[in-house]
Amino acid sequence: MTLHQIRVYHNVQVPFMKYENGHKLMLVVSHWRELPAATSPVEVAAMVWRVCNADLDYLQRRRAGTDGEADFLLGCVYRLLRLRSLSVGDVVEVVASGCRTWLACDATGWRRVDSPANLSGQRPMAEAVYQHIANTPHRP
Repeated sequence: MTLHQIRVYHNVQVPFMKYENGHKLMLVVSHWRELPAATSPVEVAAMVWRVCNADLDYLQRRRAGTDGEADFLLGCVYRLLRLRSLSVGDVVEVVASGCRTWLACDATGWRRVDSPANLSGQRPMAEAVYQHIANTPHRP
């Protein structure tokens, strides 16, 4: 098993359009996951896309399966932060064993891209959660 660091960036300059280097990307969520060493960056990005776009009821039914709990928790965080779908034009960064791969979501899969030149919104996840909690009315 190898520890993978996974970061999801939304294309905030031209959302839902093909990513091109120079588009403004904003870090929206990061996640650490132990995966088999042979897992390719494209497989990781596809998994993240499925989890970030899946219905939480579906993820909840799969919690007892392999990686089911980790998928469910990532999906919950993604929804609790009220993030839009992971879509065409967005970028996923995968770091494993010292190798960094950037992948843009295209209409028919994933495309390797160079390190993006225009990253923004990189704040610690805890700060984003605290801000969300502060702005959300408490319900008993």
